[in-house]
Amino acid sequence: MINKDNALCYLTVGWLFATVATGLYYLAGSTTPTADVTAQTNPNLHHISVIDMAPGDTVFSDFNGKPVVIWRRSLPQMATALTQWEPRFVYDDILESLQDGSLEADMDPEQYTYLEWLVLSPVDMGGIGCVTMPGAGDFGGFFDPCRGSHFDLWGRVKKGPSEHDLQVVPTRFDDNRHSVLIDLTEIQKFR
Repeated sequence: MINKDNALCYLTVGWLFATVATGLYYLAGSTTPTADVTAQTNPNLHHISVIDMAPGDTVFSDFNGKPVVIWRRSLPQMATALTQWEPRFVYDDILESLQDGSLEADMDPEQYTYLEWLVLSPVDMGGIGCVTMPGAGDFGGFFDPCRGSHFDLWGRVKKGPSEHDLQVVPTRFDDNRHSVLIDLTEIQKFR
């Protein structure tokens, strides 16, 4: 049987152990880096300024062997992209609503950003890993000169032997669309 002195000793040691364990848990949690620090040290995250890109411009970049195309679509390209996404849309009506700004006002700002900007890996992984050409092909999107595959303005394969769409890169734009954070974690390296 446990007497009062032993019970008090066990209770004190237990309380001391719980206090030290809790303190160590919070100490360890406070020493892990925050998301912004992790992003600065991650070689797969790249911050790119796009303020100088005019509508219709494409920029090809290579980050550690991982090619990326940043395409700022012009209004006619945006209208074509929407009609490729939903064939029921009428090109002239979409273009008019883009020109007068009514479509942008009706859309969520994030949706409009992803309509205007396309960031993807131009490597056709369905073939031999050939880099596609932006703004080319039968659908105005991308063309794989190695195998003759044609992609639309969303990077989806529409014609040719390729069976895989181009890989869209996860991105996050700032509020005024002057810069973009690109995450290349899942992007294949160019062979």
